[in-house]
Amino acid sequence: MAESTHRVEVIRIGTIEKHPNADALGIVHVYGYTCCVRLADFKPGDLAAYIVPDSVVPDTPAFAFLQGQRRIKVRRLRGVFSQGLLIKAPPGAREGDDVAGLLGVTRYEPPCQARTNGTPEPGPGYSSPKYDVESWHRYKHLLVEGERILVTEKIHGASARFTWSGGRLYCGSRADWLREDAENLWWVAAASNPWIEEWTRAHEGLVLHGEVFGRVQDLRYGVGPGGKPRFLVFDVFDPAAGKWKPWQFLADDLPAEHLVPLVHLGPYTEANLVDLSRGASRVPGADNLREGVVVQPVEDRFDAEIGRVKLKVVSDEYLERS
Repeated sequence: MAESTHRVEVIRIGTIEKHPNADALGIVHVYGYTCCVRLADFKPGDLAAYIVPDSVVPDTPAFAFLQGQRRIKVRRLRGVFSQGLLIKAPPGAREGDDVAGLLGVTRYEPPCQARTNGTPEPGPGYSSPKYDVESWHRYKHLLVEGERILVTEKIHGASARFTWSGGRLYCGSRADWLREDAENLWWVAAASNPWIEEWTRAHEGLVLHGEVFGRVQDLRYGVGPGGKPRFLVFDVFDPAAGKWKPWQFLADDLPAEHLVPLVHLGPYTEANLVDLSRGASRVPGADNLREGVVVQPVEDRFDAEIGRVKLKVVSDEYLERS
């Protein structure tokens, strides 16, 4: 699975729609995003740099107009969601360029409220890809209206993976396998959820991928102070075959309470997917909204640019309040 990218792409402004509630504002569509702009700043054909939500801009004169609000969020401007920020393209930039480094724009990393530092160690001897998914807004053209899709809830926590090999459990973050540590978040999650070791023992060589959550990020899913971290599976990788297991394998082999909630299994429609990203979390015991959803074709498909077609839709409701 390819690592997701965080780009600030130079785009050419197309049609600027009239804002229904503000004479000085217009609406520009960038890929699948909607962005409000001042009509005085842009005209069709201009080059602009598009900064996606959950980016962080530097404290430089170029962004002084944000008055210190360096994290780019979804905002509701006079009743219309504005997803991200459009600014003038840097001098010399061309359409399609990535100017994130030039502008000093980085990805926002939410503070983790559990101990996540650990000592990397060699892995089990077989490959397990870093897990990441691209934004549906950017790559929704890879899905086909009417095709059968699987939509699951996106859990807000810390990505984790577990496997059993050579008589022992291996535990890892998204990027590294980590030496056993009784205070590290991922090893605490393994100890708090003994079914992880039981399942991996019974399926030696397969890698569980999922999310550790609870007292980890700002969405707590009903886990109170002192509560143990929870873990839900969203994928299983088979290194020997070099393939991801189909969802049906997970549904047949794992109890539903160990899987991320299934939100939709059926035909794909663009408008319906946006609606599915919103609302309350379906995690049992949760008392918060959902962060969003993850969508993929029921039959795995691969794309030359991003690899496996599996995309995330972070809800406007979450981005607006976070």
